[in-house]
Amino acid sequence: MSTDFERLAAREQTLAGMVQHWRQRTDPNAIPGLVTSSNRRTRELSKSEVARLTGVSVKWYSKLENGETAQYSDGFLDRIAFTFRLTDAERLALYHHATGRAPAPRAPEPGAVAAMDADMQRLLDKMLPHPAYISDVAWNVVAHNNPSREMYPWVYEPNIMRWAFLYPGAREQLVNWKESWAVPFLAQIRTAAAQYPHSEQLKQLVLDIMEGCPEVPELWERHDFYEHPDGDIRHMRIPHGGPDPVPVRIMALTPMRDKQLRFIVAFHGV
Repeated sequence: MSTDFERLAAREQTLAGMVQHWRQRTDPNAIPGLVTSSNRRTRELSKSEVARLTGVSVKWYSKLENGETAQYSDGFLDRIAFTFRLTDAERLALYHHATGRAPAPRAPEPGAVAAMDADMQRLLDKMLPHPAYISDVAWNVVAHNNPSREMYPWVYEPNIMRWAFLYPGAREQLVNWKESWAVPFLAQIRTAAAQYPHSEQLKQLVLDIMEGCPEVPELWERHDFYEHPDGDIRHMRIPHGGPDPVPVRIMALTPMRDKQLRFIVAFHGV
């Protein structure tokens, strides 16, 4: 007969045990825009909040937390990993327990990572305390400084546009999501697609957000073009910042050594 300790240890190795543990350890205050009251009675995410942040019904999310066998999509599992801020090892365990396989490898644009060196990283770090990152032609984040991981959840989903359009939680963080963020983001993608018509990653990016975000097809038909957000002031909600939006001035630079890269710095509170 197994002891209570053995049963507890066995549960911690199951899908149900892991997912419940990850939900209970996640601080709601770390999710931008989620906490709207200082009188919140619980310090853990509710199932309904997780469902909202991952774009599914409470019933479907509960299947995962109950350890039930189902056809969980990669997109859903990645949104779960993002919401709970899972490490790479934890994300791997989630996939293996939920699907029996590892997640597909994330491949950046060829040559982009190789373009990063110690000097570029030092330049990013010099931007402290302001969050700064470098993305490639298809908006894969290839380098960032430390505040970006805390302030910008898209570092966990290493493609800015996929996070903005395919993760429901982005709408909690990006204030006036449609007009202030989605419209100019799509205009940037359209401009990049015109500049780099043979980029397979850009083509796939457009297909992914067209399929995964219901607003994109209509907005795409506006045929807007926008090269970069340099100097734009937009509003965001930040982790542990409560419901109040913060103005952010976006500065966009291009390293002369590789003009396909974007060097972005965000100044908060301007």
